[in-house]
Amino acid sequence: MELIPAIDLLNNIVVRAFLGERKKYRPIVTKLTNSFKLEEIINGILKEYKFKKIYIADLNAIMGKKNNFKIINKAVKKFPNIDFWIDYGVKNFLDFKKKENIGFKTIIGSETLENIDEFKKIRKYKNNDLILSLDFKNNYFLGPSNLLKIKKLWPKKIIFMMLDSIGSKKRPEIIKFNKKNFFLKKDFYIAGGISDNQDIKFLEKRGFKGVILSTALHEKKIIYKNL
Repeated sequence: MELIPAIDLLNNIVVRAFLGERKKYRPIVTKLTNSFKLEEIINGILKEYKFKKIYIADLNAIMGKKNNFKIINKAVKKFPNIDFWIDYGVKNFLDFKKKENIGFKTIIGSETLENIDEFKKIRKYKNNDLILSLDFKNNYFLGPSNLLKIKKLWPKKIIFMMLDSIGSKKRPEIIKFNKKNFFLKKDFYIAGGISDNQDIKFLEKRGFKGVILSTALHEKKIIYKNL
């Protein structure tokens, strides 16, 4: 079971994500460090846990505002042994192509994707090292509806992102996910509401490859050696 820490960046600082209400996010308070700066947060995480991957959401870019690329790129260079997964609000093929080959894997979030045709272009151009995040909020799928149906377009790695569960400590409702998905030979990850080791073990038994989590890490609720 892979554990991937999530870091949310807003206005160049790390914030605590809660229920997907981004305008209400505040600077993170964590037991891992006294700072809310990106590099110090990463140092704090890696000191406590031996992670190989880190997920970063550039919330400014996702919301169509200024981005945090300068400090993200600096962090990517400072931690060359970490496999960074970055969601920077890709809208279309041209948007994706502008920022490829910067040293991280790009997450295509369904909520910012303009339409299915743009995703087809991205898939045709970049078949490998692509991660698709299927974003949900309040029981609704955010993104082109046919993206859920045309599963042959899905890349190897898929994230089920439950935005309204983030920070809630309420286990994701995986009952919503069709069990047939697990026969697709994909690597499925889930994010939102994972609060402790029990949640992680529960999701592992249900077939998930990994979990993406934040609040539980910063509150030191995850005992890494027991996983």
